[in-house]
Amino acid sequence: MAEKEEVGFIAKFFDKAYEGKSILELAEAPVAAISGVSEADAAYLKKAFNINTVENLATNQYVLLAQALTTFSEYSADILDKKFELKEFEGLANKPVDAISGVSEGDAKLLKKAFGIDTIYELGDNKYVLIAQATVALAALVQFIIEELL
Repeated sequence: MAEKEEVGFIAKFFDKAYEGKSILELAEAPVAAISGVSEADAAYLKKAFNINTVENLATNQYVLLAQALTTFSEYSADILDKKFELKEFEGLANKPVDAISGVSEGDAKLLKKAFGIDTIYELGDNKYVLIAQATVALAALVQFIIEELL
């Protein structure tokens, strides 16, 4: 199957048991399938944000908010007119992850246990999140191609 051959490079980021899986299967795999994510880490993510799969991690609303806030924090001086610039925007990414509405202190503690995450930036830029997002993006592309060819 072509989709299995085309994703060999991403398979290196998954546990050995998942190396022969298609990109579509990897997107639906348990989050612990990502190399370096333990079953305990997965349990913390499930408890904090009900994350079960690679796709859940990639598309989690709090992860996406953290990425948006980090980008805004980094580029606020470039995107806001001078009269609206506030220095506090520059530090948004360095705020604790529970500064995001809907993320409790308990959730933040679970993220710390799972991945050592303390800040909004660390949540948005986490290597496991980025692996999950790359996997899901590739799966969506493969699914689109499959649908267009049928």
